[in-house]
Amino acid sequence: MQNTYWNKKGKYQELADRLFRLIPHSGECEDKRGSNRRLEKFRKAGNCYYDLYNNLLGNRAAEFRAVFGFGGRGRFAYRSSEYRHQFKLTSERVEPLMDEIILAAAKEQGII
Repeated sequence: MQNTYWNKKGKYQELADRLFRLIPHSGECEDKRGSNRRLEKFRKAGNCYYDLYNNLLGNRAAEFRAVFGFGGRGRFAYRSSEYRHQFKLTSERVEPLMDEIILAAAKEQGII
């Protein structure tokens, strides 16, 4: 877990930080179906990403599946023998998807 957004060392960390400053402190982005569609997806992805690393998908498993298109069957069983393996696979798979979401939102917002 060296180069992740969780530890503030993601591939596009600077862009992600700039995008986070554009999203509201609570609630959805304005014009979420129009000019801020990808920014809204970034907001949702950020919430799901946080839940993955902080709560093992205890709160947003179904939303995680909707945003990232895989996983999210429920909270990882913390002490199960398969826990570490499943968590590792999920976290490795989610990082490049976050990269794509960040780039799309940054282009939409005119940051890049």
